[in-house]
Amino acid sequence: MMPKDKLRQLTGDERLGQERESEYLGAEDIDDGTEPILTISGLWNGMVTLQRGKENKDVLTFAEERVPGIRQVRPLIVNSTNRKTLRKLYGDAKASTLVGKQIQLYIDHNVRDPQDGGKTDGIRIKPYKPRVRPPVPLCTDCGGPIQAWKGRTPEYMRDYTTKNYGVPLCAACAQRRAEAAKQSEAAKTEGEEVTEDASGGDSGELL
Repeated sequence: MMPKDKLRQLTGDERLGQERESEYLGAEDIDDGTEPILTISGLWNGMVTLQRGKENKDVLTFAEERVPGIRQVRPLIVNSTNRKTLRKLYGDAKASTLVGKQIQLYIDHNVRDPQDGGKTDGIRIKPYKPRVRPPVPLCTDCGGPIQAWKGRTPEYMRDYTTKNYGVPLCAACAQRRAEAAKQSEAAKTEGEEVTEDASGGDSGELL
């Protein structure tokens, strides 16, 4: 029996926890099997609201709004483990050192849960500097990364769709545009036929 509350059913790749109301990154935000790379844009400190109450925490913000593996990039609360990793990676944890640097995240499934002492998922920073990767082309229509499609690389899809549609598109959005163009052309042809019948002409041209 469905509850009376207004709910939206999750489908496809949507998962539990991704719509939670939080200002900060959590393990639920990172796609399974991915290790997203982010660029540090700022270091912050202050009282943050957690489930167990308010605590003074260090926080990282990032230059990216979305990257492969994270649909919505949010600030990351820095725990002692990740703070130590940052020092090892870049020599210290100063703002002047870390701003502009890249880090790679992953999910550790054996983090101690401060609530009950059991095991939970937690975000960790990889203990090595990520390789600088070329930026992933983004789709103009949906804003998501352009993925490989039927053996075609993301770069090929970017160039092909830019040539044919004027903007870079993912395969799904390119298909939607193609279908919309077909429907528009069909409606135009139907309109021409109606005009032709009404005028008694056979040129098929609109006046």
